Amino acid sequence: MHETKIRVQYYETDSMGVVHHSNYIRYFEIGRTEFIRARGISYAGIEADGVLMPVISTECRYFLSAGYDEILTIRTKISGKITARICFTYEIYNESAQLICTGSTTLAFVDAATHHPVRPPEAVAKLLPMNNE
Repeated sequence: MHETKIRVQYYETDSMGVVHHSNYIRYFEIGRTEFIRARGISYAGIEADGVLMPVISTECRYFLSAGYDEILTIRTKISGKITARICFTYEIYNESAQLICTGSTTLAFVDAATHHPVRPPEAVAKLLPMNNE
């Protein structure tokens, strides 16, 4: 598991002063990117190797709202085996350590030229834990 902290920006809130629901998908991406980066690889490196990782599904469940200037903690981990797909799960907590949102995204590994599914790059298969660390 990897933790990333972010501060809610004003433009992410709606007229009620709460984070607009669509921003949680962005927060998932931040968590996922930092999870991968913490393991010594990057999306840019994966793409340079000719592999793209499109999101093919996403799920989000909201419990509490977050507001402007709050510090949120995104907990990210891998769920299941890494095959031609990889699934990340997320928990987002507020400053009081209350769970405000959970979710998941599934990404595919595809060849950049053909857009056909491929096995994950060797760096991904080696560096990303498969046991929900």
